[in-house]
Parts: sequence; C-alpha cells; structure tokens
Amino acid sequence: MPSPRLRNGTRTRGLVLAISFTLAGLLAGSCARRSDDPGLSMLRETLRPGERVLLSRVLDPETGDRIAVVVVPAGGRPELRVYERHGSRGFALAFTAQQGDRFQNLDLEDVDADGRDEILATWEGGHLETLEVIARGEDGSYRTLFQNAGRQIERRYGPTGALEFWITSRTYEETPGQPAAYDTTVYRWDGAKFAEARR
Repeated sequence: MPSPRLRNGTRTRGLVLAISFTLAGLLAGSCARRSDDPGLSMLRETLRPGERVLLSRVLDPETGDRIAVVVVPAGGRPELRVYERHGSRGFALAFTAQQGDRFQNLDLEDVDADGRDEILATWEGGHLETLEVIARGEDGSYRTLFQNAGRQIERRYGPTGALEFWITSRTYEETPGQPAAYDTTVYRWDGAKFAEARR
C-alpha cells in the first residue's frame, strides 16, 4: 500500500496538470478572439503582401479614427502613411510621405499653437537627417509646415516656450587642408511659418 505522502504527491501533480490544461484552453480561446483595437483591425484591412510595419500610432486616441503607420514595402524604402476611418467603409489612405532611406522617429506636438498636434517625422539618408512637420487643416487635408535636412537636427524650446529646430549643416567654407566647417541655423515659428531666427 502506497504511503500517504506518495498519494498526496500524485494528487498534487494531477491537480497541477488539470489547472495547466484549463489555463491553456482559456488562453487559446482568448488569443483566437480578435482585438477591438482600431489600429490592429486597420492593419489587417490595409497591409499588402510583403509589407512590414515599423511603427503604428493612433493619432487621436479618443476616437481612433486616424492612425499613422510607417511601413516598409516589399523591396522599397520606408514610408509614412496616415489612414482615416470613413464610417462603415473602414479606413482609407489619406496621406503618404517618404523622406529618407531609414525611418528614425515620429512625434506629435502642437508646434504652431493652433490647439492641434502636428506630426514630426524624422528620417535618415546618407549623412543627413531630415525633418518633416505635417499639419492637418480644418478641411481634413494634410500639408507640410516645415521640411529641412542637416547633419544634426535638435529640438529646443526658446524663452517663450515655443519649439525651435536647431539644424547643423556643413558650410563647405573651409579651405583645402582644413577640417570640414559646420554652422547651426535656428528655425522658429513666426505665426505663419518656420523662419530663421537669431540664437
């Protein structure tokens, strides 16, 4: 007759196995259920074969009606796409941009003090970094507020708290035998556009 200790050990192992199988079944069921996330459903609807997603971001979290996606097409360079929901018809492509060989970053910030966030997309290509600031107008159309490239792009805030872009580029003013010469230009929103400003 087996000892009580052995019988209890066998019962414990059986109970652990039963719990494990139950949890596995629950997890499998939950994984099979589709997510209610609008970004995931949009990707299922819009991606083409061979495309790879680098970044996906909901632009208006309250409604989930606008989503930015950075996609690498099959055999192509990365591109930024903005999709918008159009009622029961689902998501449609509203804007695309492609500025470099490699995508670097995407941020949202109200750079022109209009109460709406703009898209700040940075790219890399060769030795340059490229910045594009994309705004959405009242009519729903997209336009580029600012685009520039340089060896280095910094975002800083001026004395009034306004966002500034400090772009350092080569001047090519060096004489033969001298190291490469660089200079930094500051761009600040003047109420209508980003214009050169004093440091």
